[in-house]
Amino acid sequence: MASSEEFPESLREIGAKSLNVDLDTPDASLEGLTVADLRAALAAAHEAGKVHGQMESIESNLLFWQLMESLPDHVFFKDLESRFTCINHSLARFFGLEHPDDAIGKNDFDFFQKKFAKIKYDAEQEIIRTGSGWSFREERDRQYDGSEKWVLTTKLPLHDLNGDICGTFGISRDITQRKIAEIELDRQRHLLETIVQILPCRLFVRDVNDRFVMINEEYRRAFGLETREEVVGKTLSEIRDNDQARRIEAMDAEIIRTGKPVINELEFNQSLLGINRWVLNSKVPLFGPDGLPEGIVGMTHDITEQKEAEERAQAAGNELAKKNQQFETELLVARQLQEQLMAMGFDNQPMYMRSGDRWELEASYLYSPSHHLAGDFFYLIPISDNRLGILVCDVMGHGIKAALVTMLIRGLMLETPVLLGEPERVLKHLNDNLVVLAEDPEFPRFVTALYTVIDLNNGDIRLANAGHPAPIWRVEDKSGTHYELCPVENIGPALGLIPDEIFTRNHLALTEKTEMLFYTDGIIEQKTQNGEEWGVENLEEAVLDHESDELPEQLRAISDDLKESAGAEELSDDVCIIAVRLFPN
Repeated sequence: MASSEEFPESLREIGAKSLNVDLDTPDASLEGLTVADLRAALAAAHEAGKVHGQMESIESNLLFWQLMESLPDHVFFKDLESRFTCINHSLARFFGLEHPDDAIGKNDFDFFQKKFAKIKYDAEQEIIRTGSGWSFREERDRQYDGSEKWVLTTKLPLHDLNGDICGTFGISRDITQRKIAEIELDRQRHLLETIVQILPCRLFVRDVNDRFVMINEEYRRAFGLETREEVVGKTLSEIRDNDQARRIEAMDAEIIRTGKPVINELEFNQSLLGINRWVLNSKVPLFGPDGLPEGIVGMTHDITEQKEAEERAQAAGNELAKKNQQFETELLVARQLQEQLMAMGFDNQPMYMRSGDRWELEASYLYSPSHHLAGDFFYLIPISDNRLGILVCDVMGHGIKAALVTMLIRGLMLETPVLLGEPERVLKHLNDNLVVLAEDPEFPRFVTALYTVIDLNNGDIRLANAGHPAPIWRVEDKSGTHYELCPVENIGPALGLIPDEIFTRNHLALTEKTEMLFYTDGIIEQKTQNGEEWGVENLEEAVLDHESDELPEQLRAISDDLKESAGAEELSDDVCIIAVRLFPN
């Protein structure tokens, strides 16, 4: 804005009077005064003889003042030292000043950080030195408060009446918001370009005349092109002159015409890259701001390797299913053989009966492996006319390994028939052999076993225990009939753990009718619906509840009680129970 000295005092007074402004007040301002207002006021003053011979000069100053006040752009004048001599209200507001006169005598170092002020100062000194300015240059400023600004600036040399350079002047426009938008747009454009180029599928854009607008890097690589730009402006048939290219062009033209996209269309042997290719195509019409079609955007994903992998996987799955079926059949045969070996001597009920001189024996079993092959098994061994051996084992784990160990133990039992009447020696024989095998990390780590010899001549029971649950038996006392654990005091470690272990015999004597239940831990460790183990007490109660049943029915009832308590038809572990009833003759 022009300083007040450039206007005659009478002009300020005339303007103030026209606007009813008191120039003696601090907030006095002539903003809003138009040139027409001043012309009218000056004409009246001239007629009144208040101004003399200055009308042309005053009118020029008025026009300059009106321009400075009304421009939204920043206008400034500087001397040879780059100090402000005049600025307009727009720049004053930009600087945060109350009035343009507050900038006079100051320079850019008063308003901008030193780095940015120095750039401005050097540029203006170069203009003064060379007499050459420049127009419409974008400048980045950072003010003292840290705020970043962008301006579009024109700077030129300022000449005095003699034509000598007396400073610089210029005009700049605050383009901060536009520049921020441009930077963000460039960032998003760069991000989109990066995403497009790293996509593993072929992406293209073609116009309504089927000429390429752009392709991505995967498209360039697939077609063996030197650069992506070399296809711009060409049609598909110009880079691949064949019937397939023309077929695709016709399909794309139809998409543009109808506006109907194609999404994930699977094709075989329709690719431009050759036969025996699977591709997944998606194409959509590209519309302009006016809603009219401008071209087509397409994405082609070659999934040949994926489809071939799927075919190989399906073939392998079929082969695996076939082998699995064969394996299942063989496992079923093995399970049937395992059960048949344990059921030797039992009838179809299943029931086993044996008579001695003074005692009779009935036995039945319940065998329910959780897998095809189990590590739980039992073995009834006729030792002599009056003696019967009962071996109950639990091999750690399930499946083929555990089942093979059961077969091994069965074979070891048959190796020493002279020992079969002495339970403690039988367990030592098994332990000595299993300890050696247990050194193999693939071998199950341990086996629990209970071997019992029942003498049907004198009612004598001998048993030895290697870490196995003790059997329960029927007891009649003052409290009535109930079932409880047999008094087995000597229990040794599981088989296969400790070399040269000595096992101790336990002895029981029969005096009256009784029932004994031998079992593996799968039945007592089965979880109930509330998460607790079923336990020995529930087993004792179940046996007592069905004491009057025949042994096969009794065992089935126990199994039903267990499943009901567990809330499941299939149990989580092997279940093996052998029930033995003994009657005096």
